[in-house]
Amino acid sequence: MIKSTRFLLVLAFAFCSLGLSAQQDAQFTQYMFNKLYYNPAYAGLSNGMELTAIHRSQWFGYDGTVNSSGAPNTQMISLNNPLPQYNGGVGLYISNDNLGPTNNFEFQLSFAYQFKLKNGGTLSAGVKGGLYSSSLNFDELVFVDPSDVVAGLTGKESQIKPDVGVGIMYRKGNFFGGLSANHLIGATFDFGEDQISNQLSRHYYLSAGYDYKLNAQLTITPTILLKSVALDTYNFDLSVIGKYNEKLWAGLAYRQSESASAMFGYVLNDRSLTLAYAFDFVVADQDSKEPTSHELMLIYNFGRKGPPIARGSRIIRTPRYRY
Repeated sequence: MIKSTRFLLVLAFAFCSLGLSAQQDAQFTQYMFNKLYYNPAYAGLSNGMELTAIHRSQWFGYDGTVNSSGAPNTQMISLNNPLPQYNGGVGLYISNDNLGPTNNFEFQLSFAYQFKLKNGGTLSAGVKGGLYSSSLNFDELVFVDPSDVVAGLTGKESQIKPDVGVGIMYRKGNFFGGLSANHLIGATFDFGEDQISNQLSRHYYLSAGYDYKLNAQLTITPTILLKSVALDTYNFDLSVIGKYNEKLWAGLAYRQSESASAMFGYVLNDRSLTLAYAFDFVVADQDSKEPTSHELMLIYNFGRKGPPIARGSRIIRTPRYRY
């Protein structure tokens, strides 16, 4: 446990001094419950077939002073299904990320295979493939130079390109970590105009966490998500989640040079349905943003009965109180 804790601290401090990322992927405060979006190796690692839906309103209430494109907002739906008979699993997700005049849409299928290691750990290797669509509404663009050739374009243009990603995840006992690389093809979107050509950069994610079992009811889980665009710029998210009886949880998070967050979740309906909410308060560049962001999440587990069993834990049965 000491080695795992030291590993998390080294990761956190090593990236604190690095630059911020010009991230093209959507961001989620509740990333620790949304691993499939970042890493295809998580396919099949859910506790039964699981459906996740998230809606995020970034900088809630924001409206530009030049145009009225509105605040960024993101929606995502994912499905994760273990296939133990094949030592792996499958997953898929659909995401829609609206950024004013631009809109990015993804459809991805993931496949993973899990290896049992001699040291008692599990290594999952995954790959995902799908489509990435980018749209640009020229009517919502504001040009500094009205004589620019692109300034005369109107209407909405969209392009669809293939997309591929790979990843691995490792778990031993209460420690878990993963590494992934997304958008490996590096598709370029130009909408027929070389002046506005934009390449989809490769995104790299490194995650790690540890489940501290304080007692039979309470678990504390710190996690870190390191994000890099083209290995040139970096950013990180830190979080600590406390779970009580695997039914009620709350936590705090921090996104580098952007926001501090509070999260709350509750499991109901015979432990098959989870409702969660995250509140972000902007701590950087407040003059150009609205101060808060909001994120709603719903997780439904098909067929789960009774309390979930944490991966990596060992059950010891005793007949002492069986009467």
